[in-house]
Amino acid sequence: MLGSIKKTIAYAKRNGIAAAYYAAKERLEDQKKEYNFIPASDKELSRQKEETKSVWGSDIAPLFSILVPCYNTDSKFFIEMVESVVCQTYPKWELILADASADERLKNLLLDRFKDDNRVIYIHLKSNGGISDNTNEALKAAKGDYVCLLDHDDVITPDALYYFAKEILDEMESSKPDKLSDCPIGLIYSDEDKCDTDMTRFYEPNIKPCYNLDYLLSNNYICHFTSIRADIIQKEMFRKEYDGAQDFDLILRTCLSLSMDDNDRDIRHIDKVLYHWRCHEASTAANPASKKYAYDAGKRAVYDILKAKGINANVSELMHVGFYRVEYPDGIFRARKDIGVIGGKLVDKKGTLVGGIYKEDGSIVYYGLPKGYSGGFTHIAACQQDADAVDLRCMRIRKKLRPLLKEVTGLTYHSNNEMLKQKDTFTDPEDETVLKSKVGHIIIPDNWDDDKIKKESIRFCRAVRHLGYRVVWDPKMVQKKTDIKD
Repeated sequence: MLGSIKKTIAYAKRNGIAAAYYAAKERLEDQKKEYNFIPASDKELSRQKEETKSVWGSDIAPLFSILVPCYNTDSKFFIEMVESVVCQTYPKWELILADASADERLKNLLLDRFKDDNRVIYIHLKSNGGISDNTNEALKAAKGDYVCLLDHDDVITPDALYYFAKEILDEMESSKPDKLSDCPIGLIYSDEDKCDTDMTRFYEPNIKPCYNLDYLLSNNYICHFTSIRADIIQKEMFRKEYDGAQDFDLILRTCLSLSMDDNDRDIRHIDKVLYHWRCHEASTAANPASKKYAYDAGKRAVYDILKAKGINANVSELMHVGFYRVEYPDGIFRARKDIGVIGGKLVDKKGTLVGGIYKEDGSIVYYGLPKGYSGGFTHIAACQQDADAVDLRCMRIRKKLRPLLKEVTGLTYHSNNEMLKQKDTFTDPEDETVLKSKVGHIIIPDNWDDDKIKKESIRFCRAVRHLGYRVVWDPKMVQKKTDIKD
């Protein structure tokens, strides 16, 4: 309780009392939501072990190198972390522990419990070079086909590597590359949750979307549990200047290389909670503000990767620590050649979200989100993100794609000057001009109801995505739906 009060006070100092009120209200509502982590049954774990026996000796069965930089790690946390790896149902792994502690206490713990398992590799570092340098020392010893990242005080579920291996094996069978280093999958990540010190209470499940580039530029949502193909991580390495956000920096460089230079299929999401992020007094999970330097480093990482890609952008912090907003001074379409459409949210008179971002099946993402809310502890509804579709009433379209709008929907995209003659307001963060139109750039026929508008929005955005462009949703673009009654 005291921790929550401290967080609220700090939030109010940063963002004001009104914003703090909404944040506290939303947090209290989140805490009432039930979540029960259900581990795999003993029967299922036994089945997985039997299944992996058939592929153990196969050339396409990946070896996972799990890197764990350690420094003055709590003995209990350390043992539980190692045990979580040793009990994996998929047996082809190596655990590389790079210990920068002054003594060899952790080594003695390993000798007491795991001395007969040669997959557990201990390296005592001569000095503490910081999290990036220490992890790079572990990486030098890695022999695996894929490299996984695990914090020294967290744990993975016993089926974590099984699901990662299954994703890789299925791809190898499908695409039939000559060797594992040619497997198209460059990065895999899973869902995660948080747990208390004793691992008796699990909460705040982070059920992540499939790969979403613009959401990643807003926040390191990929985080844990992550595995990267060995040739990629050996090339990228960890960079000391981003200590505190070294994982985020690595993930950004890996994902942007894979997704902007190739395609998003190279990044895979396992929609299962396979990682427990332990919360204790010093952990970022329990107290995000305890490592503000990490979020400053994260902001630099976003700016620097965009700059390295030749993208002129400004990166600022959102109200929530560790979350960022990217803006493009030259305009988003000029800066980002991969984006075809950008849209915003539709709100009613009370500011409640009633439309704007849609899934392919027609459902409204974040429907009913009250004014001032951010979408829960992940704050996803406050972040820019890729979308299946955005609404025609709050949409901007790349110039070369505007004829496609006419072809698909029969509607015409109008210039700013034409729209200034209309009524009402539409705020566009990419244009200094405030567009005076109830419908943004597109005049909607009077006989089109909400369902028709949504259907045509999805059809058009689907056509845009099929041409290889991204559709991006920006929550700072807001269109008021004045026709909605209280």
